[in-house]
Order: sequence, then C-alpha cells, then structure tokens
Amino acid sequence: MRAIVLGVGRMGTAIAYAMDKFGFEIVGMDTNPNAANNMPEGSKDFFIVDDAQDICEGIVASGSRPDIVISSLPYHQTETVGKWCVDNEVRYCDLGGRVDVSQNINEYAKEKATKPVFTDLGLAPGWVNILAEQGCKELHAEVEDVRMMVGGLPDYQESTNNPLRYAVTWSVDGLINEYRDDCVILENGEIKTVRGMDGIENVEGKGFGKMEAFYTSGGVSHSIASMQHRGVKNCSYKTMRYRGHGEIVKFLIRDCDLDDETLTKIFQEGCGTANKDEVFVVAEVEGKDHKWRKEKIIKSDERFSAMQKATAFSISSVARIMAEGKLEGDKDQHGDYWTQYSPSLSYADVPFDEFNNSLEELLTERA
Repeated sequence: MRAIVLGVGRMGTAIAYAMDKFGFEIVGMDTNPNAANNMPEGSKDFFIVDDAQDICEGIVASGSRPDIVISSLPYHQTETVGKWCVDNEVRYCDLGGRVDVSQNINEYAKEKATKPVFTDLGLAPGWVNILAEQGCKELHAEVEDVRMMVGGLPDYQESTNNPLRYAVTWSVDGLINEYRDDCVILENGEIKTVRGMDGIENVEGKGFGKMEAFYTSGGVSHSIASMQHRGVKNCSYKTMRYRGHGEIVKFLIRDCDLDDETLTKIFQEGCGTANKDEVFVVAEVEGKDHKWRKEKIIKSDERFSAMQKATAFSISSVARIMAEGKLEGDKDQHGDYWTQYSPSLSYADVPFDEFNNSLEELLTERA
C-alpha cells in the first residue's frame, strides 16, 4: 500500500516512520530539500514542492494513486490539498490546526466526497477525542459529562528552573494561539464560547501527580457537536500544566497585553526547549453514578519526543485503517438496512480496538 506524507518536518518524520513500520510505501513532499533526510531508510520517493497547488500536482506526478494522503502541513495549505483530494477521490487526513479550515474541508467532503476525509487527527484534537468516544460506548449509563485533558510537558526536572515551570515541547506559535483564542464547550446541553486560559482547576492523576488544567482552543474539534447530538450535557477540553503556570501566563497575555513576538521570546529564551518531554492524556466520562476514566502516559526516547509520538502515531494508526478501506461504505446494520459511513469522518467512527492495537504497536517499538 502507498501513503503520501505532506510536510516531512518534526511530525511528518514520525508519521513517515510509523507508516513505514505498517508496511506502506512512503512518498514524502516538502518545501525544504533537506527534509528528504527525514524519510525512512530505503524510501526513495521525495518531491520538493513550492505551495499547495504544487503539492496537488506532485501527487499526480508521484505515480500510482495513493491509498492515503496524510497532511502535517500548516493550516493555510491544508484546505487546497484537502479539497483536491475530495475532487480526485483520494482518501485524506490531517492534523488540523485551525477550526474554520477543518470545517470548510469537512463541509466540502459532505457535499462531494466519494472517499473519506478525516480532519483534526493527532493528539488533541485526535487521540483524546477517540478515547472519549470509547468511554461513551463503554459506560453502562446515559452519558452526562465528558472531560478531555492533555498535557504536553517537559520532564519535571527540566521545568523547575523558571517561573513558568515550562519548556517548549512543540510549536510556540501554536501554543500561543491555543492560549489566546476562544474555546467552545458544551454546558448544560448548550454550546458556549469561553476564553482561553479560563476555568483553571487543580487536577491529579495516578500516573502524573498534581497538575492544573484550563481551557485552550482547538482540542475539542468536532467532538462538541457529536456529544451534543448524543445527549451529553457537559463536554470540554483542557490543557494540563505544572501548577502555577496558568495564572502567570494569563497575567502576561491579559493584564500585560503582550504581543505574540514578546510572548514567543519569553517562551523560547526564558523557558527554553525541552530535551526530554512527557505527554499525559486523560479522558473522563460520567453519568448516573457511573464513571469511566483512562490515563495514558507517553515518554520521549532516543528517536522521537513524546509529543511527536503521541501526535504522529495517532494519526498514522487511523490512516492505516482508512487506507485499508474500512471506514467507507456499510457501517452498522439496523434490521434489513445498513447505515453508511459519512465521507466526513468523526471520532466515533474509529474502531477503537484496531486503532489502539496499531498505536500500541508503535509506542512499544524499541528506539
């Protein structure tokens, strides 16, 4: 089988690695010629591209039709590529990055796609949303509350030498956007908008000790609509940090009204980059005196950071299932008729056991 990976940077490198481990022939595309060095050993197909339109032409030039196109491109390029895949009957998935872009791709897919499209796959949104959907399926009661939390954090020893108790583990631009932007939640059955970094609370887990959590944008993706349709009363996504981080950053953003350039300098020079990181994933589902909770902990190794593994391995595990044609056509049988998969897939569509087995296969791979 054949997978095209768009953008072979930090995340794309780990995606290409994962799909290679699954036995796919890998084709990489990137604007940076040096990204060819990030391709799995033995992979020879790499194309230097200029922009989104060049990528679309490159998919055609790369040879036979791919079984899946996986995008880790910046959000401003994904809409062109996603819609091209819809028009050309190519399966497509991406890491997301911007709510309105994902909405545009999904609406276009609902109107025109004959092959499935799946946006916002990664860690959050992505893995944590799939985990929450599984909790709803396993809870033996009517679901009332769904909470999703993720922490992408430096190793604890590396985060205690600055007031923010943080070190950079991924894109600073993305981090600042998540903190600044408004967030969508489900509260008492109604969809509401709250400010990023509101709702700070103390949380504690069996595997990660005492943390804090607060609203950040983007993590719920299309979970809010599906949970509301399911009848869930309350649903939210929060980012976890070591305690004390949230109030200081909120002070810098709101009270000091610092611009993005200044905030970037604070995070990059004041906090630095993490040499070792960890990712904590938490999904909680409650209803009628029943509670379902899952915690996952991912650590960095010699090959990949924890953030790379948690994000890239998640989308790759879904991409594998999509490429095999398992998320199209007949879905569920009701009496004498079948419901069909939507061409715009949702987290509830993911067969959890198969997804989880593929994910564990990658996470337990020796570095």
